[in-house]
Amino acid sequence: MTLFATMCNQPQRLAEALAPARAVLVAQPPVARWGIGYVQGGEVLLARTPRASQTPVDLYNALLDAPSDCVIGQAVTEASAGSSGPSGNDNTPPFRFRRWMYAQQTSARVEEVWPTLVDRLPDFVKRNIRGRSAAEVTFHGMLAMLHDQSALDESNLPLASTRRTLGAALALVASQLTAAGISGALGNAAVSNGRSLVVARTPGEGGAPLYLRRLWVKGERSERDETFRGVLVVSRAGAHPGEGFEEVPAGSAVMVSRDLRIDIAPLEG
Repeated sequence: MTLFATMCNQPQRLAEALAPARAVLVAQPPVARWGIGYVQGGEVLLARTPRASQTPVDLYNALLDAPSDCVIGQAVTEASAGSSGPSGNDNTPPFRFRRWMYAQQTSARVEEVWPTLVDRLPDFVKRNIRGRSAAEVTFHGMLAMLHDQSALDESNLPLASTRRTLGAALALVASQLTAAGISGALGNAAVSNGRSLVVARTPGEGGAPLYLRRLWVKGERSERDETFRGVLVVSRAGAHPGEGFEEVPAGSAVMVSRDLRIDIAPLEG
């Protein structure tokens, strides 16, 4: 399973900046479903493919048709989908609500705790749920918490608030699963409101690693163009992706601001 998130300040050059890291954006089969979410004109758009693939899925190629300054993408296997119920796009990440988009690696099944998790949500948030996945219900739990803080539609929401709320939503779902004796991991997650980005590596050493790469492009004289700023965050199993990537500690979150400032802080607290 592969999850990635990227931001930059020059959307037309994003593909160029990501090209050296293209190999890490290829999801190996079997792939059950995959999709990308991206921002254009202030709107969150989704391009999702619920069909299974027995060949590698090139997520880099998918974003070539979606020039954007903020993209979240994910490819999942059936074993790690953490969902039941509706098929098709309903359980295909990323998920969207107004200006927010979200994707998460998870193998947890939430059927037994679904009523407990969903009944606490405000009706207008609950009506947005289409599938039956742990990732989607975690996302909507986070939205409900932001609503309680009167911050759901705050375009300049502090990154620390997004980080803490994401951590609280992950902890809530994890506690309900533990109380019900349900196994399955809630893995790394990425969330954006189109103006900033938070990617969390969940606590514990059993989950997939999370890697950060600072992006750059060449200028007219083949020198580094200092006007371009960008970042790629990738969560995937397997070997270290190589030079240029730094591993994010477990229990931490990468926070990317509107002006492309990058900080790493504990997920909770």
